[in-house]
Amino acid sequence: MVNSACTSCEIGADKSAYWTPLLYYKYPNGSFFEVPHGGSVAYYLGRGPNAQNSIPFPPGFKILSGNKAARSYDNKTLTWGNATYPGRPIADRVTFVCLTAGVSPPEQPFMYNVSTCINGMRGQIAFQACWNGIDLYKADNSHVAYLSGIDNGVCPPQYPYQLPILFLETNYAPSQVPDQTPDGIFTFSQGDTTGFGFHGDFLNGWDMDVQTAAVANCLIPDNFGQISYCPVLQTSQTNGYAYNCPEQAPQIGERVHGLLDRLPGCVQLTNGPEAATAAQMECNASAPQPVITQTADSLPRPTVQPTPGQAYGLPSQQYLGCFNDSSLGIRTLNAALYVNYTAMTVEFCQAYCMALGYRLSGVEYTQECHCDNLINPTAVGGNTACNWNCGGTMTNNPSGTQEVCGGLQVINVYNNTDPNFNANGSLANTAGNAQPYTPAAGFGANYLGCYTDNTGGRTLTGKVLTQNNMSLEICAAFCSQGVGYQYYGAEYATQCYCGNVLGSGATLLTANTSPSNFSVCNYRCQGSGSEICGGSGALSLYNNTAFIAPGAKPSIGKYATQGCLTDTNTAGRSLQGASMVSASMTNEMCVKFCLGKQYHYAG
Repeated sequence: MVNSACTSCEIGADKSAYWTPLLYYKYPNGSFFEVPHGGSVAYYLGRGPNAQNSIPFPPGFKILSGNKAARSYDNKTLTWGNATYPGRPIADRVTFVCLTAGVSPPEQPFMYNVSTCINGMRGQIAFQACWNGIDLYKADNSHVAYLSGIDNGVCPPQYPYQLPILFLETNYAPSQVPDQTPDGIFTFSQGDTTGFGFHGDFLNGWDMDVQTAAVANCLIPDNFGQISYCPVLQTSQTNGYAYNCPEQAPQIGERVHGLLDRLPGCVQLTNGPEAATAAQMECNASAPQPVITQTADSLPRPTVQPTPGQAYGLPSQQYLGCFNDSSLGIRTLNAALYVNYTAMTVEFCQAYCMALGYRLSGVEYTQECHCDNLINPTAVGGNTACNWNCGGTMTNNPSGTQEVCGGLQVINVYNNTDPNFNANGSLANTAGNAQPYTPAAGFGANYLGCYTDNTGGRTLTGKVLTQNNMSLEICAAFCSQGVGYQYYGAEYATQCYCGNVLGSGATLLTANTSPSNFSVCNYRCQGSGSEICGGSGALSLYNNTAFIAPGAKPSIGKYATQGCLTDTNTAGRSLQGASMVSASMTNEMCVKFCLGKQYHYAG
């Protein structure tokens, strides 16, 4: 496993195997349907008085928790304990949670009311966390023991080494089984209709350096196994694990998915309360045996992702970096889009965009190719989440290197630096002559943010200018003419608005709180592609720092005007030294007051 090409675990450094049995539904006609499930969550927990001395799972370590033959609750066999940390029924290692539409009922050590688990039935298994320090595996699992409280407490004296507490959850979806009837039966793959025989396996395939650092630095304090608390895990974390390591063809020629005429292995259903026998959980000698096809072990394929500024791919192509992207509104690259999982590689996308006359190409979501001649100014580079493998190199280059094609809402962007590049490609040119790449412009220190704006309640109600060559510079100059306005804002790529006050309904839009009836500010200025001029119903708002309010004086004594600044009593006053309030306030009164207090600023 350590030498395999990929892992379907979220942490790339973890190539361990985690296993729990499949759940099936038996129809009254005798056929079986595999109950869908959403994979498993593995928690590594540090608990008990000796948790700070926990050691990592050693290389080659294997462990099984649970008893596949159990069909009833055993309240007599207890964990080891003492007066301070009493023992507990070992059967409590197994629990089930029925996620109903309302408040879920308490956990139980058996399956219950499965058909009512609308939001899933979660099978849970806690593993032994005490090791004898000698054996990596024993068939009876006597090389390990449970903590006194299973998921807490102390180890027996003959097991001096405490390991992380491994807690495995698998969420089955019984509500997704079609055509259920009152006579149907839910059963695990070993014929267990009760759930008492739920069990799990763990085979250690960790990169030992990573696991050792994680146990030493992240197990204590117990943060419920959250990866966000462990930097060493985040270095190989990816949300593209399902794409990077899809399920491979089976080596055993027996169907386990979909609708079956019997349980795999011709296992019999057993209800208990007595334990199931080995004969009931295995095929008899006369049953047809599945064909086993041995396949070669996969070899690691190095993943290639260049650093920003590095040449990569086709000639003259330069990698610009990993940028944020969103399928909502304006994208990082907007001119063209092509989707093809089996064909997608970095080079394929570069060639596709060049043929259309675009300098910029970007790969995303393992299968998407985006093209443009300008990067949207709202895009931010330096992202580290571009770690999804390109579908084309997975399918067409199984033994070579693996390229990266962005990720979920992140995109790898490349720039064609060839000065002689033009639009004479083999595909129809929809872009005209290729334009040079222009870096995105900054928003400026006087940028106030993206605000709501619509015809029923304008944010700025002064004068308006609309023209096709709109830029922020044109808008700022327009709103500064004559007496001038305190604010200016650009919208819908071509519109400029001016005003001295913000409308009562003006609301600052953010990525997480934008009202659904407003877009975000992500339209390029039609006269300056590297700038943003609002959006649809959204205004890019700026403060005119040279603005002098009507009637204000350029200077009063040694106090010279500094323009109009934003001020709020909730986020922090611009001037915080002293203050006074008067219904007859004048500039002179304010200056005299602040001068008397020996302050340099008055406002």
